[in-house]
Amino acid sequence: MINIFLTFCAGGAAALLFFKMKVPGGMLIGAVCGTVALSLATGRAEMPFAAKFVAQVSAGAFIGCSVSVRDIMALKRMRAPAAVVILSFLALDMILGLALYSFTSLDAITALLSAVPGGMSDVPLIAFDMHADVAEVVVLQFVRLCMGIGFFPAWIAWMYSRKRGGAAEAAAEPDAQPEEKATLTPLSVAAAFFTAAACGFAGLKLHVPAGALVFSIAGTLALKLLGIPAALPKRFKRFAQVLSGTYIGCSIGAEALRDIPQLVVPAVIIVAAYMLNAYAAGNLLCKKFGIPFKEAMLMVPPAGASDMALISADIGVHSPSLVVMQIFRMLMAASVFPQICYQITKLF
Repeated sequence: MINIFLTFCAGGAAALLFFKMKVPGGMLIGAVCGTVALSLATGRAEMPFAAKFVAQVSAGAFIGCSVSVRDIMALKRMRAPAAVVILSFLALDMILGLALYSFTSLDAITALLSAVPGGMSDVPLIAFDMHADVAEVVVLQFVRLCMGIGFFPAWIAWMYSRKRGGAAEAAAEPDAQPEEKATLTPLSVAAAFFTAAACGFAGLKLHVPAGALVFSIAGTLALKLLGIPAALPKRFKRFAQVLSGTYIGCSIGAEALRDIPQLVVPAVIIVAAYMLNAYAAGNLLCKKFGIPFKEAMLMVPPAGASDMALISADIGVHSPSLVVMQIFRMLMAASVFPQICYQITKLF
């Protein structure tokens, strides 16, 4: 019990430091680094399985709570662009994952999950359940996230400045009415968490790969679609990220750290592939569906869905369609893509 407490304190302190330093994905990355440091220094890092389960259930609950009936209705008029976005990401994941497996030292499931366009809060936990190399997945997902936040907005601005000499761009879609948010009450919090926990436990018992996460998403999403208030406070999400990071950090030892320099080539390949996909799919969305160029590029970004709201505002894009697209992408990346990856690895 003392080891668990020390691990949580070390991970939590580093997570808070990274968060204050505004490191991308800082809560999870900081918790991983703090736990690894404790493990290497004392060998006392320890976290129970319950920590992973709570983290997965919390991640699933937050994803499910982020979707509303209005979002689902909005997808009906955007089904063609949504299909392009999801299929482009799926093709990218499959091609990139198989290329990394064929030409680098990554095993099949690690390569495929490293290329999944998901978030730092859920993909590493999925990697655990699917027996991938979690350290490699965390590093490669972190590189993609940093590139998406740090370089991608400037690249879009540069591309847009080059295109301004051509035809005028269509006006961006005006902001929709403010999204109705579930009131954060004890009842709505309890409904979200306990529904996610019950569904996540069912997924665990059914032995579905990443079942706790997938089923908790489905359960919370069902609550929202039924009109039942469901919400979780941001502080709880950060707590879950610390749990997730400490659990991941306990599995990373000195040998895994020594292998990190070998990830330079896979990281470069992932960055290049995501940039190429953003350019190709973004231009297709712009030309085929008349979506403004910057908005189209932001629909297929390297960064996580939750980061797009900040990035889009920074470069002057305010579009409810973009928000809906990112929510849909987040759902697919957390629930469907990993299952496809898992089935593909059975062929090897």
